[in-house]
Amino acid sequence: MTPDPDTPFLLLDRSQARRNITRLQAHVQALGATLRPHVKTAKSLDVARLIFPDGPGPITVSTLAEAEAFATAGYTDILYAVGITPGKLRRVLALHTRGVDLVVLLDNAVQARAVAAASAETGQAIPALIEIDCDGHRGGIPPDSDQLLHLARTLVAGGAEVRGVMTHAGESYFCHTEAGRAAAAENERRVATRAAERLRAAGHAAPVVSMGSTPTALAARDLTGVTEVRAGVHVFLDLMMAGLGVCETRAGS
Repeated sequence: MTPDPDTPFLLLDRSQARRNITRLQAHVQALGATLRPHVKTAKSLDVARLIFPDGPGPITVSTLAEAEAFATAGYTDILYAVGITPGKLRRVLALHTRGVDLVVLLDNAVQARAVAAASAETGQAIPALIEIDCDGHRGGIPPDSDQLLHLARTLVAGGAEVRGVMTHAGESYFCHTEAGRAAAAENERRVATRAAERLRAAGHAAPVVSMGSTPTALAARDLTGVTEVRAGVHVFLDLMMAGLGVCETRAGS
């Protein structure tokens, strides 16, 4: 008799995971954007290889420990999608020294000044996205806020890079209809592109417009102006996603 494996362990239907991955990749690419999957969901290099079978691609992380682990495995295009804590900039700079293009996220003057100071002190232009609030007020600033341009000016003054903007439609996890998720995705797109347009009008390149959540990524009908879409749960499409109507459970499962 084979003993049960020790917990924790992952029991994954690889074929279904590949179908889920292909579904979102094809959808996002057809709308003209790039998928930047969020690896916090799986925290697994094996799962990341299902997403990127031909070699490391762009990823999103939620901790610097994740960034460091994936960097060691060869992933060099990383978005750290949690507001940067000034005390963690030393580790950010260490990753840059290793050749990792690690982008940080910020939404207030304290963070912007810290990123600018670190860039000025080391001569490393730390790339940053400014977080834009599109719904739940959990983080970010409104797209029309005066603070947007102030943060950009602060970054540039220290030699940091204004890479662009990022938003996350957290309220989409309460949308139980396809129409509701599509509306949330369009709001997410509109808010993010509006902020990016303001930055560009003020002279900042802002090449990246990043949006995403699994519900809105799959429901988006127009990604005009968006450069990348983030999602992580799409690999597994769990029971919460089924409850929202994003997917269906299989008979007998």
